[in-house]
Amino acid sequence: MKSFFLLTFILIFFLSGCENQRIIDEVQIIETLGYDMEKDKVKGIVIYPTFAEKGMPKLKSFRTVSDSYEDILPRMNSKSAFPVEIGKLDFILFGKEFAKQGIDDVLINFSKDPIVGSRMQLSIAENTAEKILKSSQDVNLSFHLSNKINQNIEKGNLPKTNLHVFLTNLYAEGKDPFLPYLILEEGQVKIDGLALLKKGKFVNNINLRESFIMKILHDGSKSGQYKTKIKVHNKAGYILLTSLDAKAKYTVDKSESIPRILIDLTIDAEVKNSSSWFDLSTNKNRLKMEQILNEHFNEEVQRLISLLQGYNVDPLGLGDKVRATSRNWDYQRFKDIYPDLKTTVHTNVSILNTGIEE
Repeated sequence: MKSFFLLTFILIFFLSGCENQRIIDEVQIIETLGYDMEKDKVKGIVIYPTFAEKGMPKLKSFRTVSDSYEDILPRMNSKSAFPVEIGKLDFILFGKEFAKQGIDDVLINFSKDPIVGSRMQLSIAENTAEKILKSSQDVNLSFHLSNKINQNIEKGNLPKTNLHVFLTNLYAEGKDPFLPYLILEEGQVKIDGLALLKKGKFVNNINLRESFIMKILHDGSKSGQYKTKIKVHNKAGYILLTSLDAKAKYTVDKSESIPRILIDLTIDAEVKNSSSWFDLSTNKNRLKMEQILNEHFNEEVQRLISLLQGYNVDPLGLGDKVRATSRNWDYQRFKDIYPDLKTTVHTNVSILNTGIEE
């Protein structure tokens, strides 16, 4: 009897496996989706794998054009030999011209689909989504772009971002969303900083150095690298910091009509490399370098905040910090005073070690 039940279980297991394989072979699994503007129409591009040889998928793409984004996937389905499935959709890329029109409706609709993951990655392309996706297709690695973004969030200079974070910032009063900004450099896809958005529409972008400053202000950092020029005794050079452990603390002072936000920034870092003429092995020179870096980060933070105020976007969520300390929150009034919001930055940099020089 035990043998009978064991045999039955094995048969069910293998038959189920065969059925799953049949289903996979009979659907078109989309991994990546892109949207562009083509004159006054919307162009959609998808990347999908084919499994001609077991364990060796080949990435392919096709495109379609429609009057609106809502019709893109149905049109894709009409071109496919199998039903189009988005359960494995891992990355959505918007061309800059499309993003200027607004991407919020697209992402809100995707968020309503229970099979779409909230940690799906999103990005804005400098030119067109199609060029970026075609280049990525040549690499022939599944989830290539989303993995690149996740790696740069975990180990690099990008603050945390995904579909869930985007929608949280979109809906919140006192925050604005941001997304990775992609370019093509020598035929390769490169993360070139962050795209800044207002109410789901692309406003402008900041570079990768500015993205790192935003990361330490927004999320804090446990890793990453940061290279900057230095000047000591009228002699110019550079320093490369690594293993940066940084966090920011905010205090809102509302003693005046326009609030002032005090930012205490703590940075612990290692020196990976620096100009050979500056000897960091002495305590005196190390303290001097910490002083230089304190001044540098103070200036960079203030410059970034001024830049964001000039664009009238608040990806740092300064408005949300004011709201958290307000009994009678008036979002419209905050939007009016945001360009004149005052900030004071105090940075405390500690050099933990100097790498190969010690």
